[in-house]
Amino acid sequence: MRQRWAFCLVFLGGLFLACPFPRLGYAEAMPATSGKESAAKGKLPVTTSSRAARQHFEKAMENLEYVRRDDALGELRKAVAADPNFTQALILISHLSPDPEEQHRMRVRAQESIAHVSPGEKLMVRWLAGVQEERYVPAIAAMNDLLAKYPQDQRLAFLAGRWLLFQERYDQAMVVLERAITLAPNYPAALNELAYAYAYDGNFEKAFPLMEKYVALEPDQPNPHDSYGELLRLDGKFDAALEQYRASIRIDPDFGSELGVADTYALMGKEEDAREEYERAIVFATSESDKVAYELQSAVTWIREGNHKQAEKALHEVGRHAHNSGLGTLEAECYRVWALYEPDYKQAVKHFKAAEDSLNEGHAMSRSDRDEEQARILLAEAIRSSEARDSNLASASVKKLETMAAASHSQVVQRSYHGAEGALLVAQAKYADAIPHLEEDLSDPLSMRLLWKSYDETGAASQAATLATKISLLEVPTAEQALVVPQFRASLVSQAMRP
Repeated sequence: MRQRWAFCLVFLGGLFLACPFPRLGYAEAMPATSGKESAAKGKLPVTTSSRAARQHFEKAMENLEYVRRDDALGELRKAVAADPNFTQALILISHLSPDPEEQHRMRVRAQESIAHVSPGEKLMVRWLAGVQEERYVPAIAAMNDLLAKYPQDQRLAFLAGRWLLFQERYDQAMVVLERAITLAPNYPAALNELAYAYAYDGNFEKAFPLMEKYVALEPDQPNPHDSYGELLRLDGKFDAALEQYRASIRIDPDFGSELGVADTYALMGKEEDAREEYERAIVFATSESDKVAYELQSAVTWIREGNHKQAEKALHEVGRHAHNSGLGTLEAECYRVWALYEPDYKQAVKHFKAAEDSLNEGHAMSRSDRDEEQARILLAEAIRSSEARDSNLASASVKKLETMAAASHSQVVQRSYHGAEGALLVAQAKYADAIPHLEEDLSDPLSMRLLWKSYDETGAASQAATLATKISLLEVPTAEQALVVPQFRASLVSQAMRP
């Protein structure tokens, strides 16, 4: 399962340090003064004065490896209740919690408690807190130092590989995770992440055997089936994906695999069935953040059906729910999606303004979340205004992103700038100039479509054909995919039928 995790790290190629990670697990709790002893064993110390807190912490980490976020958070909160100055538990709550206010509160407490912990734990706080606060360079330097300091800590390898994967650094994720399973071949959590890395890179021949091994190692856990279902769906094997999701539900009806069933139905074009499954997923959701996210997914089914009236109604309700729940980034995302879909350009501009306003209403959110959603809004605005020949707004959006990119090491910000610049250049028919920019934003179907057009216009037939295949096979349940892929497939069919 790939959840909307609260934490988000950006790994810069020049700053990433690959290290060996031979052993599994966190160290038993020990005072900070014994950091040298723990480092010699290659494990990160866990500093706490409470045996109960330590036990809750270890249960939390096991649940994290099982991809049971809510259970992990519950155990971490119990650990902090037993030891209010438990630094590692505090910083991990900050990065796992879907509640922006809790994220901020726990991050501050972790930073305030840093004096009494080991050097390695200080590095962890600087790493994780720094990323949320948009201090990427010192944060990643701390991460590198942490990985180098504890080369025997298998769980750090798992966490690093997961974060690299979330940032679409697939090659780097593979290096870390392959090393992890070479040294511990039956580490289920690493097998899961490595299978995703291969699948996202398009190498299903390697992904599926890893996922099958993951399922065999943990037959009584729901996530192996849930993850397998997602990879099968990515490969367009919808019926097989549904079988895996339903196996996960049979094992644990409370795990949340209804979301996977709903997303699969949505991609299959069974939008009414998808909405029913999203309703079930919402019932099992344990946080308002997840509920709003699932409601937004459900709203996108109306976009896939081309039902503007129902899409507008659903998006309005999602935006209101997000606003009332203090979820500013989700509210902004809702209006961004609405602006991309809105047929009337003037109304779309109003929705973009509402999206930006949502980020500036005083809702609790990390600086990184705010800046990255702002970048996504500006990218969408640049694409939409370029298509509408509104050069003033398009140029202004690109300029804002250029300024952000100059000051930020966020991968999202960097890619958004290049995508926006490429969109403006395509609108100006400067296709050759647009290509290198758009090639930097291959995670966005909107930019992919513009890149395909640029290849086609410049006579790069081979690159255009390869990218057309990639776009037409894109099976991800996002609004951008709904807006681009079905129409793109239809256009390819129409072109093929021409005499």
